Amino acid sequence: MRLGDRALGVLTLLAGGALFIASLQFSPIPGQKYGAETLPRVVSFLAAGIGLSMLIKGMASEKGQRLVVVSDWARSPAAWARLIGAIALILGYIWFSDLLGFPIAGFALVFALLLLAGTRPLLALPLALATVIILQLSFGKLLLVPLPRGEFLNLPW
Repeated sequence: MRLGDRALGVLTLLAGGALFIASLQFSPIPGQKYGAETLPRVVSFLAAGIGLSMLIKGMASEKGQRLVVVSDWARSPAAWARLIGAIALILGYIWFSDLLGFPIAGFALVFALLLLAGTRPLLALPLALATVIILQLSFGKLLLVPLPRGEFLNLPW
């Protein structure tokens, strides 16, 4: 499926507006000039500007063309099954990450997504392991944002 510039412009403009509205709920940090809402608002203005630009460009160049063009891959039931499988895996991660913790749930998610994309298991295994280790260290040590440890690891065995 391919979206034209008009359709992508409208979607990007709407996403920028939604992000701006969502950023209104963030409270400012006391004693600081810029709060938690600053970056989302900057991104929302940039997204809205890009969306408006794409919309104008699309309206000028795509006269008489359809907004959505369905590609060959979108006609394949196997492609839709992989897409639904990826969404189900992500939902599974959301539901089970608090119980299993990021290391286990993250590894299972990345490994399964790689297999779903057609990666060989012997290659997917080290890639998933490296991805989880890098993300855990990045969030835990560099960004100081703890990822879910999981109740599963705290159970008395």
